[in-house]
Amino acid sequence: MKKVLAFEELDFMRQNLSSVENGEGIFILDNKGNIVFANRKAEYIRSYVIKEEIKRKLKKKKVVIERNGKKITLYPIMEGDDIKFFFGLIKDDELKKMEEEIDKMQKRFESFKENMSHYFFNPLVIAKGYLDLLMEKDLEKDEKESIIKIKNAIDRIENVVKNIVIEGKIKE
Repeated sequence: MKKVLAFEELDFMRQNLSSVENGEGIFILDNKGNIVFANRKAEYIRSYVIKEEIKRKLKKKKVVIERNGKKITLYPIMEGDDIKFFFGLIKDDELKKMEEEIDKMQKRFESFKENMSHYFFNPLVIAKGYLDLLMEKDLEKDEKESIIKIKNAIDRIENVVKNIVIEGKIKE
C-alpha cells in the first residue's frame, strides 16, 4: 500500500484503471486536488470549473457533487490523519440513458432487417422459381430474352435487399 500511496507504481495503476472503461469514470487526485490519473470516461474532470469546485470541497470524508447529469464521488485515501490522495468516480446518468436508447434502436434495427429479409426474399424466390418453370417451356427466342431480363431485374432487387440486410446500405 505504501508504494501505491507514494505513486511509485503509478504506471501499473494507470494500466489497471484504464482497463475499466465500461463502467464509471475513474480518476485520482493528489492531496492538493491535482489530477494524477483520469480514465477515458473521466475526462469530464479535466474541466477547469469542475476541478476548482472539487478542490474547494476536498475533505477527510466522502464528498458527492452533482452537476450536469453527472454524479462525482470523491473518496479520501488516508494514512493516519493525513490525506494521501483522492479516489474519484464519475457516474453519468445522461450517458447511461443514451446508451440504453442506442441499444433499443439497435434491437429495432435488427428486427427491421429480419422482417425486411423475410418479406422481400420470399416473394423474390417465388418469382424466380416461376420464371425458371417458364424457361423450361417451349418459348420463342424473344420471350426467353424477356424472361432473362426479368430474372436479371429480380437479381438486382435481391442484391439491394441483401446489402440493406447485411451492410445496412442501399446499393446493388
